[in-house]
Amino acid sequence: MRILVYGDSNSWGYLDDGSGQRYENRWPVVMASALAAHGTQVELVEECLPGRTTSTDDAESPNGDPALLNGTGPLAAILLSQQPLDYIILMLGTNDMKLRFGRDAAAITAGVMQLAAIIKATPAGHGGWDGTDPAPLTVICPPELGTRADDPKWIRHDEWRGGRKISQELPAVLGPACAEAGIGFVDGNEYATSSELDPIHWTAATHEAFGAAIAARLASRLMSASRHGPA
Repeated sequence: MRILVYGDSNSWGYLDDGSGQRYENRWPVVMASALAAHGTQVELVEECLPGRTTSTDDAESPNGDPALLNGTGPLAAILLSQQPLDYIILMLGTNDMKLRFGRDAAAITAGVMQLAAIIKATPAGHGGWDGTDPAPLTVICPPELGTRADDPKWIRHDEWRGGRKISQELPAVLGPACAEAGIGFVDGNEYATSSELDPIHWTAATHEAFGAAIAARLASRLMSASRHGPA
């Protein structure tokens, strides 16, 4: 089973220790291992980029190209290049909470749904190059930012000011939007808490617990996903 994870730094494996090194037991890897341990062999496709937004350019991108971190730009090409896919897991929205974007929960939800629309319109399933079937999708709402995001003494407070409140409001907006669109939804707050040290990122233990929990939560959906189209 080929599963693509489309995300940002928390799916890339950026830890709360500030090392900038990719954690080998990041949650997608743990999820794939947990599924394999229960009989579902997974070929994991990781398309995760630190700083990635749902659908907005970022003038502060690392290479100076504002479009680099916009999640909508490369998505269709990624899906087609990684075809065939059995399942897609999307977790984005955290970076949209930066103050400079001026986005609220509704705007972030709109960004997620824009990505979902691209996924639904892209035949990345098992129909071959001339196929028409998209791969099934589950959206994970990122967990709320940690309390330190509200601390003026935190070095990145100005960049993330107000973001924690937005993160707390997001599940109540994103969940119903996914339900209305017929998209699988998981509230990441059920399984992960942002670090007390770095309110944007996670501890190693959180990655491992989150990966195991997502494997358990999605196991039945993944097993029912046909290799010939959506479940």
